[in-house]
Amino acid sequence: MNLRHQTLLLITVPVLGFLVMIYASLSMMLQRSYQRLEQEDAQRNVQRVEQALANDLDQLQRLTSDWAAWDETYGFAKGENDRYIEDNLKASALRNLDLNFIIVINTAGQIVHGVHYDIPSRRLVTAIPPDLLTHLTAESPLLQFPHLAHYHEGLLPVKDQLILTVVKPILRNDNIGPAAGSLLMGRYLNAAVEEDLEQRTQINLTIHPELDALGSTPLQAIVADLLAQVPSLPPSRLDFRPALGDSPSPTQLQIQDRNLLKGYALWSNIYGQPQALLEVSLPRDLHHQGELSRRTLGLALLGACVLFTGAILLLLDRAILQRVIRLSQEVRSIGTTNDLTQRVAVQGEDELSHLTQQVNAMLDDLQVSAEKLQAEQQRAETLLLNILPGPIADELMHSRTSVPQHFDEVSILFADIVEFTQLSRHLSPIQLVELLNRIFSAFDALAEQFGLEKIKTIGDAYMVAAGLPTPRPDHAEALADMALAMQQVTTAFEVMAGEPLRLRIGINTGVVVAGVIGTKKFIYDLWGDAVNVASRMESLGEPGRIQVTASTYQHLKDRYYLEPRGTIQVKGRGSMETYWLRGPRFPSSHPPQNTPPLGTVPARSAGGIQP
Repeated sequence: MNLRHQTLLLITVPVLGFLVMIYASLSMMLQRSYQRLEQEDAQRNVQRVEQALANDLDQLQRLTSDWAAWDETYGFAKGENDRYIEDNLKASALRNLDLNFIIVINTAGQIVHGVHYDIPSRRLVTAIPPDLLTHLTAESPLLQFPHLAHYHEGLLPVKDQLILTVVKPILRNDNIGPAAGSLLMGRYLNAAVEEDLEQRTQINLTIHPELDALGSTPLQAIVADLLAQVPSLPPSRLDFRPALGDSPSPTQLQIQDRNLLKGYALWSNIYGQPQALLEVSLPRDLHHQGELSRRTLGLALLGACVLFTGAILLLLDRAILQRVIRLSQEVRSIGTTNDLTQRVAVQGEDELSHLTQQVNAMLDDLQVSAEKLQAEQQRAETLLLNILPGPIADELMHSRTSVPQHFDEVSILFADIVEFTQLSRHLSPIQLVELLNRIFSAFDALAEQFGLEKIKTIGDAYMVAAGLPTPRPDHAEALADMALAMQQVTTAFEVMAGEPLRLRIGINTGVVVAGVIGTKKFIYDLWGDAVNVASRMESLGEPGRIQVTASTYQHLKDRYYLEPRGTIQVKGRGSMETYWLRGPRFPSSHPPQNTPPLGTVPARSAGGIQP
């Protein structure tokens, strides 16, 4: 994760967490507020329906008061006004008053006269419903008044219907007694009344007139909850429930889904007993408004988070991040190219600029150290290459180990300066060593020029090989040219030695194993019978001559003049056929530089090469 992402994470997560906490708190407050508003609004709508019905009941009460406190009604209840029915209780009168019932009862509890008007059919029905008559007996509480100003109003259950009913004592015009009886006026609470209530309140409603008729429907559970809210009355209490709308009815709200809320109110009848259930269906406009407010709040907070985070990141990016990233890129570029001569740019005068200066100072120190290390490494590699062949040195430098290798065909040369120890008679040790160093250095130059591998020097003996560590097909020819060149180069040192210098050289070709052994003071060496035989060729040879084995002869016979020496006895090998190498038949394919030319080459005769 890069620095920009880390910075974005470190800034965004706390800010986002803080905003989430704020959103959760404010969202909860909004939700509770809108829930409370929704409940209050639903209760007000339920109360609006109740109030509308209470207003109808109040109008009916005023109408009943006008008729009950009237001398004509008073006289009719006394049996003294025979024209009362003809003048006042016709169908047109009830239609105009929007009434279903007008009943006059005398003080003995007897019905003087009663009319039942069917509004849909617009006709009078002379028979009063029997269920209504059961409420109008002499002992009925509806006909009992504690005083002349008292009256009864409310919902009167009749069969499967409810009647808005008002019962008042019949008095004279001046509202004085004694009462001549009771006057009942009523209006069915039917579908037409419900529709009128819906139009006036603009609320969808349903009135269930009988609680017992609900049975085991889900509404029964609601009724049970509402009944639990109704305070119980002592059995001896006979006064009625106050007029509808005078006190709040028990209500309950239920959420149906995200679009619909229903409110329920329990209505008591004229006797104060639970009678009907009002069901009101309300759209959840406040709920949707609350959700919209919460979404708006969330989007506003999210936008604030984005703007705040973006502004902070922009400031940080310009002031810090771009400089840090640029510094990181420049340091990475230096590390990728390994060019310690590069330096990072310094900007500003703050902590980052001080860090940049420290990085440049560190690069200065690293450059100096790298130069020293490179010089030491170069010296070590040069020293190792002077000791070991290049491929072997590379192998040791990379893996610290070298696996011995098997070579099927390699040519080995051993050379020895004849009677070298006699030179110590007229040369000091230092001069002797210096002479030997110059001779062997010349041999080293020849080995390098011919592409041969110097193996080692032992005293005044010199060992060189061809065909390893990299195999080559002309290994014997290259070693033959090396031997001839060594003879010529040696003559150049006779002046320094003060007497003639002669070499005894032996060459053999065969199978060897080559490698580095040990862990300290590495040396590349050869093992095998071919090495021993090459050493014997040198030690059993003659000064100034180059002795080769039969295996080497097979490689050289087509391009070089060789003279058979005959059979000699070799320790550990018995009799061996050997040859003297005299020179090339053609110009050498490996001519050495800065060496004197060869002498005249003798002619070839049958039976061998003659000097």
